Amino acid sequence: MLHKIFLAVSLLLFTVTLNLAKCFAQKKQELKSDIQSATVYLNGAEIDRTARTSLAAGNTDVVFTGLPSNINSQTINVVSDSKLLIMSVQYKLNYLQPNELNAETKKWTDSIEQIDQQLVTISKHKELILMQQAMLDDNKKTTGANTGLNFEAVKQYYDYMSEKEWGLKVQWMDYENQEKKLAESRTRITQQVSEFMNKKNQPSGEIWVQVQTSSALNTTFELNYMVPSAGWTPEYDVRCDKVGDPAKLNYKASLWQNTGEDWKDIHLTLSTGNPSAGACGPVFSTWFMDYYNGGYNNYGKDQDGENYKYDSAEKQKMPAAQDYALKEVIITNGKTKKENETTSQYTQVNQSALATEFDIKLAANIPSDAVAHQVNIGDFDLTVTYDYYSIPRLDEDVFLNMHITDWEKLNLLDGNANIFFQGGYVGQSYIYANQAKDTLDISLGRDKKIVLKREKLKDFTKEKFIGDKYRQSVTYEVTVKNNESTDVNLEVMEQVPISANNNIKITLDDAGGAVYTQETGKLSWKMKLAPGEEKKMRFSITVEFPASIKNTVYCPRF
Repeated sequence: MLHKIFLAVSLLLFTVTLNLAKCFAQKKQELKSDIQSATVYLNGAEIDRTARTSLAAGNTDVVFTGLPSNINSQTINVVSDSKLLIMSVQYKLNYLQPNELNAETKKWTDSIEQIDQQLVTISKHKELILMQQAMLDDNKKTTGANTGLNFEAVKQYYDYMSEKEWGLKVQWMDYENQEKKLAESRTRITQQVSEFMNKKNQPSGEIWVQVQTSSALNTTFELNYMVPSAGWTPEYDVRCDKVGDPAKLNYKASLWQNTGEDWKDIHLTLSTGNPSAGACGPVFSTWFMDYYNGGYNNYGKDQDGENYKYDSAEKQKMPAAQDYALKEVIITNGKTKKENETTSQYTQVNQSALATEFDIKLAANIPSDAVAHQVNIGDFDLTVTYDYYSIPRLDEDVFLNMHITDWEKLNLLDGNANIFFQGGYVGQSYIYANQAKDTLDISLGRDKKIVLKREKLKDFTKEKFIGDKYRQSVTYEVTVKNNESTDVNLEVMEQVPISANNNIKITLDDAGGAVYTQETGKLSWKMKLAPGEEKKMRFSITVEFPASIKNTVYCPRF
């Protein structure tokens, strides 16, 4: 009896143990995740994606598949239900399941098939032309043997045959031309598809998350990581109707990504931060100087913490250092966007101590093609003043300058600016936002209606030798005329050379009423010119140096 009870208890314990082992056995579950948002930095992007699944009780390896192959594994963060215990997170590459082709590549492969069908059709037409030409040739032989035809009949016959043959030749040349163009298109598309196929053959990334749960549950996983293959640069459009009017600034982002997967209907944020620059500041260390092989060297540590020495002004690390066509973004919000709406109406600016973020409210679609796509950040009315300036020694044109006040509030970065003035494109300028000035200066280009001429007056130019010295006196005249219909404020800047040698003596004989800055040699005339008004400015310089070095003195455009 006791023996039977022992067997029954043993069987029960074995069954419970087996069920528990099955319950807590390691299972594998593959999941596809969707990108919800992306924060794009100047270099790199932070991706947020989610996936929802049902988990059985016990241990499970949840594998998120189809991810980029260049994820920074140190930045991966996984969040899920509080009832779920995340035991480990690993990033792996899967060489057996490469990345899928995107929709654009599928469209290209379909285009190749259509081109092949067109080429087959053209080939059949050319075969038909050859058959018709052969029939005409046979007919000519038969007709040529028939001598019973009179001259008029023969003439009509050959005119008809010539017309038919010419028509066949025209058709043949047309098909040849079509065939050539299709073949060229096929080659270009094939090369593009080949490039994407190479990307397809690249491994896909996978994030393996080992989880444990005491009971079955439905949960949502949130993944967050950094990828380097994305970024954006600022671009600007500056528009002004006329001098004196407020200006408008259109702030844009030229954004690109080549992560291997298209971003479809995602929440987009642009950040001025740069995580790739690193967060660690330099560490102060003692800087030594000592003799080395008859010379001297400087020793210290570089920004990477490695020892280096300066030898003959050249930095050498002791251990060898290791080298380590704008398209428009489609913006949707679930309905057709009105034509007069812009992305800037749906942009929110969030500013912190370290970076500024532009939160784009509308969903964005950015393909993975490494091509710059344009995203509108904002449109701003600018408080500006205008003036003109010219440096005749360097360029005799007069340039219009715009000075923007309170520009710090716009959160601008250094970038190219397209300038539009009086409804036309003037050219490209550059905004230097990384400066401490109260005003931001932008050049609006040349104003051809303000005419300026600079000339050396021969009657006032003198050369003579005084003992062993050579002396030359030069007088320049600058004439400026305002052909604009309004008053203009103009600054004309000239230069007096600065001597870089004690043997060369330079004297400003006559500043012509200009303000002279001796340290830089700058001469400045500031004036207000009425419409049609003309002014002349003169200044004189004398240069003296030893006659023996006359042919070696260098002063450009003196």
